[in-house]
Amino acid sequence: VETGSEEVVVDYANDLNSKRFGSGFEHDPESSWNLNKLHTQPRSLLKEIQCDIQGVTHPWTYLGSLFTSFCWHTEDHFLYSINYMHKGHGKTWYGIPSTSAEQFEKAMKGFMPERFKKSPDLLYQLVSLLSPSFCLEQDVEVFHTVQKEGEFIVTFPNAYHGGFSHGLNCAEAVNFATPEWLAFGSQAMDKYHNKKGAGAGGLRGGKRSDIFAHDQLLYHLGSKLSKIVLRNKEKLAGKRESPSDLHVAIKEALARDLPYNPAKFVGSLLREYNRSARMELHLRKWLMHDLRVPVMEKVTYPNADPPLCCVCKCMPYFSYVVCRNCVKVTCPHHAFAQCDCKADAKVLALVVSDKGISSMENFIQSVKKSCNFQVLSTTTTTNGAKADPAPAPTP
Repeated sequence: VETGSEEVVVDYANDLNSKRFGSGFEHDPESSWNLNKLHTQPRSLLKEIQCDIQGVTHPWTYLGSLFTSFCWHTEDHFLYSINYMHKGHGKTWYGIPSTSAEQFEKAMKGFMPERFKKSPDLLYQLVSLLSPSFCLEQDVEVFHTVQKEGEFIVTFPNAYHGGFSHGLNCAEAVNFATPEWLAFGSQAMDKYHNKKGAGAGGLRGGKRSDIFAHDQLLYHLGSKLSKIVLRNKEKLAGKRESPSDLHVAIKEALARDLPYNPAKFVGSLLREYNRSARMELHLRKWLMHDLRVPVMEKVTYPNADPPLCCVCKCMPYFSYVVCRNCVKVTCPHHAFAQCDCKADAKVLALVVSDKGISSMENFIQSVKKSCNFQVLSTTTTTNGAKADPAPAPTP
């Protein structure tokens, strides 16, 4: 890369389906380090996707040789990743923290401006290598390590990484998500689909396709909280007369049943869900009331998979738009970017009702109040009467 040596062709078998070709963890399937089981672990958010995605919930296998390279990239949806070297020669890794991601992208575009003009999504094509030395010269933080046989490498959200193998080797890698990832997932959606700041219906092409519906994951995480409350309904039933006792009981149930800090998780979930829900309801109002687009309610997805918007490549979960003339599908945001057909040719298909979206938002909000509830000592009023804690909403 740095010296411009003569072209070298090497063999590399990458992104091999471990279900089809085999996993290196099959000899010890019960191991806690088995990457095939990572998405089912208690702290994993990806099990709430409720479907299998090769390379994300199940590992890909990689067979490398001398100089086989993986170009600079971040993981899909800015997820974490974990890579295990089963056998063979080492692998050089270069990593750039998320705090330097923007500076790195600026350096890439400055180094090859003409290529970016022709391919604005070049960073997502996994075909570009840029010297780590050049990155350092451009004030980009770059870290280096060599992964050896029997070692794991973990990459963090929105952290660019790349590298090459020193010889024949075999590795396996998979993604994962913890509660700390939620905000990064939303950032990835903004970056991939470039909707931020665009007018409703504006033509904004997608840079990278979703591999799962982000809003669906948020909604399922809210449902997970609901299931915890329902499992404890008998214990909570006797607390309804006292808002403070009810808050404490819900807080204890969440602390017992959630494998991570309830207050931080629920706070992050509420922030990201509110963001998605309010945008969805805003777009529905625009389509249904301002433009009079026909509506179809209680729609389900074919094969339970949300469609891909033909404009921005996102996977809309709450609703989507179909043009009956063109038979094209878009997210609500790009309802009129797909074709020139009039509003009466479009159909807004509602998967989750307005009430369902708002009810989930209100529920997560009430759970957050329970998580943040502090037991106050009883106070006395000026006339000597005891003052009760202020009532709070019941989830």
